Amino acid sequence: MKVDFVQQMHRFIVQHKMIEGGETVLVAVSGGADSLALLYGLHALHTQLNCKLHVVHLNHCLRPDADADTEFVQQHAARLELPCTIQRAEVPRLVKEWKLSVEAVGRKARYQFYESVCMEVSATKVALGHHQDDSTETVLMNLIRGSGAAGLKGIAPVRDIKFIRPLVGSTRQQIEAFLTSIEITPRQDTTNTDVNYLRNRIRHELIPQLARDYNPNIKTGLSRTADVLGTESEYLDTVARKAFETCRIQGTQKNVVLDRVKFRQYHIALQRRMLRQSVSEMLGDMNDLYFAHCEAMLNLVEGDAPNTGLALPNDLRFRRAYQQLIFERKPVEIESFAYPVTTVGKTSIAILNTEITAELGDVESPGTLALPDGKFEAIFDYDTLRKVFAKPSSETLPLTVRNRQQGDRFQPYGMRGTKKIKDFLIDAKVPRSERNSIPLLVCGDEILWVIGYTTSDTFKIKSDTRQYLYVHYVSDQTSS
Repeated sequence: MKVDFVQQMHRFIVQHKMIEGGETVLVAVSGGADSLALLYGLHALHTQLNCKLHVVHLNHCLRPDADADTEFVQQHAARLELPCTIQRAEVPRLVKEWKLSVEAVGRKARYQFYESVCMEVSATKVALGHHQDDSTETVLMNLIRGSGAAGLKGIAPVRDIKFIRPLVGSTRQQIEAFLTSIEITPRQDTTNTDVNYLRNRIRHELIPQLARDYNPNIKTGLSRTADVLGTESEYLDTVARKAFETCRIQGTQKNVVLDRVKFRQYHIALQRRMLRQSVSEMLGDMNDLYFAHCEAMLNLVEGDAPNTGLALPNDLRFRRAYQQLIFERKPVEIESFAYPVTTVGKTSIAILNTEITAELGDVESPGTLALPDGKFEAIFDYDTLRKVFAKPSSETLPLTVRNRQQGDRFQPYGMRGTKKIKDFLIDAKVPRSERNSIPLLVCGDEILWVIGYTTSDTFKIKSDTRQYLYVHYVSDQTSS
């Protein structure tokens, strides 16, 4: 049995190109049967595979005997003369801190641990002990939850190139037989029999009932279904990726932006995958993104509201801004701000990461003054400003940079009447979430300039202007 199991494991590793010669592979060992079979199987193959092994174990601090599990893993690593890294994660405390379920916190902590050890020991692969029965259970669990093809393809042998599962081709029965043949007794995790967890109810109650009352070969049937759907899903992912790149306008660590017009030209099956791809770009995975989230996003894409949004899991936000579909981190609420600006000289505003330069100049002759476009450089009739706002004892003006306030109005350049700032920003297609961050240059109670957009017509340069006020606004956005 030992030889057969190891050979089967080797064929599976080679088939899926899991390990290249010279790589260092982390072996995640909990002390249970699956991870011990993984450890001893890889140890039997490490010379043939030309790889180095490094054992990792995370103590979740969930059970009274968790420390005994840690000691057990250390003993087996020492027995095989393998390096071993141990770490504790106080999952009960992290559940409150991260506001996630025990399962979600445990998974997040484990993968953070794996990534940190990979960096420390220059490992390029992480071997996990999932097996064929786990994949079958995953298919049923996702089917119950209402998953699509991506969730019904089971557990992938390789994920993100780094995470490998050499036992996905082996059953639990084969694993237990292998451990018996090499006289290894695993630790028993009592949480694996706790039917408060959905996976355990599926394992201990649903699958046995389906095998007994409906199909004795239910595991084989589900495994076959997962293989078929997995292959089809891979193909659709390839097509969706090309569509995603076609629709993508930009993408940074802070956001992903898609073209709504192009997005709507694709079949809904590809649209859903593009939405999931966008979330994956932002978060690295899609574990907490469900069908309901995708449908809610599609409703916004097709809805009448041109500027709206919704919250997604893990502090992610999706919003439609006219013809753009934007995925971004949950925005920080912009508080009211107001900073005085000197009439002549430079004013630095650290909180806005901004520098404003103001200077006075004389108009030598009418029609000779070059006028800026009014976006990040602006020019005003200083004679008019001084008459309206300057105090008799001072030549300075009460200039301020602030964000919008309730009831703000101004007369946009080239217009006869006034307009609400709110309506102006809507017409300029400024997303709602960004409107409070737009800086305004104000003199007294009069808005002179919507910075980045236009100036006020009231204080424009006229034929009889003799002196002007020039203002230049510089920030990260304008200087890049």
